[in-house]
Amino acid sequence: MKIEFKALKPPPGTGELANTIVFIDYEYLYISFMKQYSCPPMLDEICDEIKQHGKVAKIYVFGDFTKPELSQERNRVRTVTSNIIDCGNESTINRKDFTDFIMLDHIYQELIQNPAVEQFVFFTGDGHFASSATFLRNFMEKTVGVYGIAGTLSRQLCNCSSWTKELHAIDGDELEYQTNLLKNLHNAESKGAIATFMKTIEFTIRSYGGDQYRYEQILRDLIEQGYVNNALCTLFPERGEFRMLTVNWERVKKELAPAI
Repeated sequence: MKIEFKALKPPPGTGELANTIVFIDYEYLYISFMKQYSCPPMLDEICDEIKQHGKVAKIYVFGDFTKPELSQERNRVRTVTSNIIDCGNESTINRKDFTDFIMLDHIYQELIQNPAVEQFVFFTGDGHFASSATFLRNFMEKTVGVYGIAGTLSRQLCNCSSWTKELHAIDGDELEYQTNLLKNLHNAESKGAIATFMKTIEFTIRSYGGDQYRYEQILRDLIEQGYVNNALCTLFPERGEFRMLTVNWERVKKELAPAI
């Protein structure tokens, strides 16, 4: 399995990386990975991704590690940080989850005690952090980055952030089909040919083989995600209107990095 990060709100462009502290809701991350991908989080890849967008001074990881499903995760987390905040609630009467409150407490502690921090990065899909993101961004003039798992990210939190990226996992089959489509579109563009949806599918199958339905599905995903534009055109009036495919190569190379 390969993971990729798609920008819902793009991060700042190239330049000096901002002083950054990262706050990871590990319960959210672990449970989302297990439900969607049937494996624990790929921590090294996640941390490498975050470091592309900030000069990371600290990584805090929060979770109730007394829970059976998380009890064995401490050693994995220690491979990326020693700042592990156990949010277990020892009360036998009220089993309320304190993770959000403790994570918010540490965010504001860092804000007050460490004015050199320029960027706060949250890895959570929880909309409860939206007001904190708004406060940090609008009133404290901090950059707020948000990471979430595809299908679990609060729209409000995304809207309140400075930038947001979504984690997706793709299998080898999807990656191969995606790369074949992009290779075909690149070849068509280099030859000055007009690429349409079905012509692209036909030529890709002719060049690389594969299943037509799978290609159609993945090409639609590329269009919906904004990597490929499907614009209505009239190049030849006598032929009427048709839809032509064009690729945002800058974004593709930055976020998908296909072998073309």
